[in-house]
Amino acid sequence: MYNLRTMWIMDTLHFIQSAYIGGHFIAATLCVVLSIFHQCSPYPTGAPLVACQEMRPYHPPTTTSGAPPFAINLTSSVYKPGSEIKGTIYSPSGVVFRGFLIQARKADNSSTTPFGEFIVTGTDTHTNCGDANKQGLTHTTNSNKTKIDFTWKAPMSSQGDVHFKMTIVESYNVSRYWLSIYSSVVQDCSLHPSSDCNEITTKKPTTRPVETTGTSPSETTGTVSPITSTPKVITTQTPGKKIPNDPGCGTTKGCFPDCSGGCDYLVTWQQTPQNGIRGVNFDFQMMMKDMDNVWIAIGFSPTGKMDETNVIACLSGNGVTVESSHNEGYSNVMYQSKTMGLSNMQGTARDGKIACSFTREISMNVSDFMNLKDEAYLLVGTGPVVNGIKQQHTKLPKASSSKVNFLSNKVSKESDSATPLIKLHGSLMVLAWVLCSSVGVVVARHCKSMMQSKMLCGVRYWFAVHRTLMFVVVLCVVVAFVAIFYEVGGFSKISAEPGREYTKAHPYLGIIVTAFTLLNPIMAFFRPSPDHKNRPVFNWAHFSVGTAAHIIAVVTIFFGIKLSKAKVDEYAMYVMIIYSVIFVLVQFILEVHRRRITSTGAVNYGKLNSNSVKYGAVASIHMTSTRKAHIDESEETKEETSKFSNVVLFVHAILMVAAATFLVLNICIPSHFHVK
Repeated sequence: MYNLRTMWIMDTLHFIQSAYIGGHFIAATLCVVLSIFHQCSPYPTGAPLVACQEMRPYHPPTTTSGAPPFAINLTSSVYKPGSEIKGTIYSPSGVVFRGFLIQARKADNSSTTPFGEFIVTGTDTHTNCGDANKQGLTHTTNSNKTKIDFTWKAPMSSQGDVHFKMTIVESYNVSRYWLSIYSSVVQDCSLHPSSDCNEITTKKPTTRPVETTGTSPSETTGTVSPITSTPKVITTQTPGKKIPNDPGCGTTKGCFPDCSGGCDYLVTWQQTPQNGIRGVNFDFQMMMKDMDNVWIAIGFSPTGKMDETNVIACLSGNGVTVESSHNEGYSNVMYQSKTMGLSNMQGTARDGKIACSFTREISMNVSDFMNLKDEAYLLVGTGPVVNGIKQQHTKLPKASSSKVNFLSNKVSKESDSATPLIKLHGSLMVLAWVLCSSVGVVVARHCKSMMQSKMLCGVRYWFAVHRTLMFVVVLCVVVAFVAIFYEVGGFSKISAEPGREYTKAHPYLGIIVTAFTLLNPIMAFFRPSPDHKNRPVFNWAHFSVGTAAHIIAVVTIFFGIKLSKAKVDEYAMYVMIIYSVIFVLVQFILEVHRRRITSTGAVNYGKLNSNSVKYGAVASIHMTSTRKAHIDESEETKEETSKFSNVVLFVHAILMVAAATFLVLNICIPSHFHVK
């Protein structure tokens, strides 16, 4: 029996044959294109019934790879016949999605038959698949979604353990979808009687992570058993609560950071006695708002960056587990044993704090295992855990200001500034757009009468100033662009903090700004002469590209200030707001003044009244004297305009220098701007 895809192909081929024989090849080609478009087009009102078995969207091949960035939050990990479980589909890292299809199936994947039924709780979902089209749940619109709430009712008879299988469509234009995403197992109470079965209706929500694409929970490898029997805890950090300083810091222990005033995290270390395994005892604590399915980790880095870093992570979920790994580039790779080089591992999660301790061997005859006799930067980070797998950190890891000797008892300070290349990138972009471009634009638009009688390098004075400033803009942007690409090792997607997802646009906008910055001087090289018919077209194109570059650059700087890597003070945002207001205000004042002077100083010499013709020579003498008077008046008006524009330009330039200086100093030495 043919499926829908086979029928579509046969119908299309039959039409091509008949249409081509009839001489309508163009019409046939058009129809094929439309048919292909229809076949590949998304389903904005939900997954079709044909997708229920394979749970695969009829889209072009996906471009996704790695672990899915989506998870399921469930109210219960057990079920009884007829009981209800509420859940939420969401992304721990804030990734939006367009469509989805979810079903409940046997946990051992022995059948593709869905079980139970979904209850529609809102207008953004509807049911499909299975008996009465209620055993699957899908979307009703293709709008961007951050989460979907659902309710699932268990079948009226025992079906064994089940899990939820889900497909997520992240985007349509660039085909991105995720297949075979599984929740953790929901146990059948008739097979696994427990106290949880008596509390199904009162059990608090627990986060159920998704699993790696194409792998069922029973197939997951490398799971570490909890080191302690600490129960799963979801708690809220007490406002203002800090980790106190360890009295042994600086005397019997090494510490990071300087925690004399209380800290949000603390790492201490102490070399073990000479007998037995030689290692270093570490104690690691961090205050956390959400303590369920998260990781905290320390890293030993030779460069202060994430690549080539040895990582020891404490994962909080059903207890606290400790595991050892290393970074290859920006990918985290587990050692052959997850606890390689570790011993004496313990962990707790309570009172808004995750704490773990372990002994790390000083050295091992294993590649990529850092010798603790070598000094290294100490990194501290945190992020979500999905199906027992660490996901990318949600905040920029903290780093020591210098390399640490882990065999000493020194206290290491936290770095409060960005790397040199990030400082260079930010400083050059500020100089380019806040200073040079902001002044150069005003000069070109409103100050063409500046020192009009003087020439500089063979061109008018205003043009020489404008061209010089714009050359500096191009130079700064190119150097800044190269510097940041070298720093991050190519194009780098930003890991945005919660609430700052918009900062992910920073690198994309930066590339657009760089492209526009290079395009304008190339256009200027082919600039037509002033009397050429295409000169107005060039003027508008030059103005449009330059204005777009400046606006996008300012927006990009705003986003950059909010990046964790920038490590600038919050006052930089206020300065950028003041700068933007001043720039717009100056442009407005000069534009109004220019139009006022132009309208009042315009003189029409082409018209003579009737008396001019009647009185001949007298009229001629009168016209000449009148024109001279108007010319003198025009020169006075032009001089007045020039003086006013030059004064405004001078004030504007001073303010731009002040704003750029503050921002550059804030980028390079932010600690001097921190308010205690």
